[in-house]
Amino acid sequence: MSIKVHLTPHFGYIVGKDNLLLEANGSTVREVIEDIDKRYPGFKNECLDKRGKLYAFLEVYINENSAFPDELNRKVADTDEVTILTVVGGG
Repeated sequence: MSIKVHLTPHFGYIVGKDNLLLEANGSTVREVIEDIDKRYPGFKNECLDKRGKLYAFLEVYINENSAFPDELNRKVADTDEVTILTVVGGG
């Protein structure tokens, strides 16, 4: 199964600034992240904390729809597009 994964430039130092659109395999968002990590070590650590939870500064969308809550366990299919966004806050 091949899922398109869109990344923000935040991940460029891991995957390369020209690789912000990837293809990955998996049946859940967590499996997609783990698949990317196999090719780009450190990607999973940039997405998940030590408890295996998605960092609060990230949001996941599947086909432009928010995957919140329980993003990591959301099912994905080979026709889906996953987007992992960094949330910017401040005052």
